Amino acid sequence: NTREVTDLRTRAEMLDESLEILTRAWSGEPFAFAGTHYQISEMHQQPGSYQQPRIPIWVVGAWPHEKSMRRALRYDGLVPSVVGGESGARQATPEEVREIRGYIQAQRPNASPFDIVVEGETPGDDPVAAGAIVRPWIEAGATWWIEAMWSSMDRPDGLAAVTKRLHEGPVG
Repeated sequence: NTREVTDLRTRAEMLDESLEILTRAWSGEPFAFAGTHYQISEMHQQPGSYQQPRIPIWVVGAWPHEKSMRRALRYDGLVPSVVGGESGARQATPEEVREIRGYIQAQRPNASPFDIVVEGETPGDDPVAAGAIVRPWIEAGATWWIEAMWSSMDRPDGLAAVTKRLHEGPVG
């Protein structure tokens, strides 16, 4: 069946199974997997991950949905998505990131570091303006900024714009 699954509950189940498969594969140990959506006969990924306990996994977490947030907290980072209202899903605001950071600290008081990942666009030719865009996210608790030029996908010069931004380098 090649039909795309759109039911959110089913997609969440598939994500959970996929994350379990990845984690087991990166362990370097032989394993088999029999889930509702995926079945894998004996598999052995060699070598396993050199990073321990695994390669970091950042999971999209639907704020404020408890089950989605618990999934993200089992891994190494969160890409927060606020759900509800007319917009459906959107990136968290800096104020919401601050609230989410408090939630994470309460749920993982003595845990290993945990990333909060946000994305947006900054001008590569104006470090002061770029810093002003990113600073509220840092102050709210975001640990990673991804330069995401989604709007360029629909522009005729999109590839050139992304290439130019790459050459301008990271936010200072």
